[in-house]
Amino acid sequence: MCRVDLCLRPVSGPLFLVEVLPAGSVLTLLLARGAQEAWVAPGPKVARLLAEELGREALLLGEVEGFPPEGFHGRLSLVDLERAGVEGKRAVLVAPLLNGSLLPGEEEVYLANLRNAKAALGLAQGLKAPTLRPAGAPEPLPSAVVAAGFLQRRLSPEAPPSLATLLLKAFPDPQEALFQSPEGQALHRQGRTEELARASLIGVDPVVPRLAEVRFFPKERYGLTQDRYAQRFVP
Repeated sequence: MCRVDLCLRPVSGPLFLVEVLPAGSVLTLLLARGAQEAWVAPGPKVARLLAEELGREALLLGEVEGFPPEGFHGRLSLVDLERAGVEGKRAVLVAPLLNGSLLPGEEEVYLANLRNAKAALGLAQGLKAPTLRPAGAPEPLPSAVVAAGFLQRRLSPEAPPSLATLLLKAFPDPQEALFQSPEGQALHRQGRTEELARASLIGVDPVVPRLAEVRFFPKERYGLTQDRYAQRFVP
């Protein structure tokens, strides 16, 4: 039996962090296409610090209102990355909502979304009492809640309905659910509806990103406004 955590409660067992738009799907695509690793940073400054440590070959991805910040190689775009060569690269993604959805001490963490649903379900079925947590803070992203409902319904079909599965029932078409979400509407306003189509594909990426490391960036040492963390995911 799995459960869905909507309140950011600490999890001691296996945790599947569910995120669809935009960073979760991008990170999964990168690892599925052969990237060595993908770091998740809370903002551009930490991302640049990581990129400096990783070397000139690091792929720096992020966006502000649909455009990459100065010095970045690209935005968080499935469409763009499908045409890019990422095999063997080390990537750094600016994804504050994904970054802020993990709690201290959580170690057995996997990333799930619609694109890797088949692989994530296969892994979760072999684990004891996995937890699904839709990304987003302080409130979970609607697109992530729908994806969590999709996974929960298949992992625990006999379980009582949850908010996630009820929301999924209201939006049985994954692409429509993504389009109606605030994060989907933001992409639509930027003319990027093709991103929604790519993110709604189910089971096309045979990789489950796994949390391998958490890096601490103390504010005094790095001139930040507060202490920050970055997470490294590997296939």
